[in-house]
Amino acid sequence: MCNLSKGVEEKGRREGHREGVILSLMNLMKNMKLTKEQAMGALGIPESEREEYTRALAKK
Repeated sequence: MCNLSKGVEEKGRREGHREGVILSLMNLMKNMKLTKEQAMGALGIPESEREEYTRALAKK
């Protein structure tokens, strides 16, 4: 596989993972009535990544 294909594949995986985490956060917040901070804690999201997910949730 060429380097370009590997890069595209890796980017797709990262984006897919990110979308899965966002969906999980939304489900925890809706179904379990958790705050976004509680949901991120339940999923073990590192503090260093929480601002990114907070911004993403605001767009949904």
